[in-house]
Amino acid sequence: MNEAVERVVDYLYEQYDQPITLADMADVAILSQFHFARTFREVTGVSPGRFLSAIRLQRAKGLLTTTELTVTDISYMVGYNSLGTFTSRFTKSVGVTPIQYRSFAQADLAVGTGGRAAEDGTAVGAMAGWMSLPPGTEAPLMYIGVFDGPIPQRLPVACTMVENDTAFQLDGVPEGQWYVFAAAVNPDEAPVDGYGARVARLVAREGPVTSVRGQTTMVDLRLRPCRPIDPPLLLALPVVLDRYDARQPVATPA
Repeated sequence: MNEAVERVVDYLYEQYDQPITLADMADVAILSQFHFARTFREVTGVSPGRFLSAIRLQRAKGLLTTTELTVTDISYMVGYNSLGTFTSRFTKSVGVTPIQYRSFAQADLAVGTGGRAAEDGTAVGAMAGWMSLPPGTEAPLMYIGVFDGPIPQRLPVACTMVENDTAFQLDGVPEGQWYVFAAAVNPDEAPVDGYGARVARLVAREGPVTSVRGQTTMVDLRLRPCRPIDPPLLLALPVVLDRYDARQPVATPA
């Protein structure tokens, strides 16, 4: 079934600016709509609709940083018929408005100030663990974050960066169930792809993971090469990682 899902993912990347229905995707997969939707979620971890939305917003991020097109033009170019809907979804997923994202990227400023810190009185725990790399792979620059869903978007509740190490510690994680993501990049390689998005060479996801008040939850992350069927990273990771090249303490991406 992976081949059917890969066909659909290729189709989504090619036609993301067009109206696409679940029936359209099921036809490409040559499956019934019910079977396709279930299979797609099993393979990618997200629904077909959320995957398509992630592609559209990823493309919008690239256009915001590489062109002078207006936000309105960009919204229509990536498949939205409403500027308000586009702005709302972009802000919710990336953590800042399209205009703010463009400004931050052009100014080469890190976005955010330390994560979505727990409010006073919120019970928190911690997460810690190790990342295992594929054989023969050196430990590159790695970002680890805790998110509330299966796509790394919005502000993480906790995050950190490590370099040339595989151990990590995440403090201040509120009680509840979360997803832990790791994205590894090589600082010596070109930082962006053809759409202006930061290239992650290795990724890992674990979850849902439960954070318990006053306790440290151990998490093992097995990094693997990125696959075409992996949902795009929507948080403003490129800005933060580029900023990290100066070896300054890094705050939360947005």
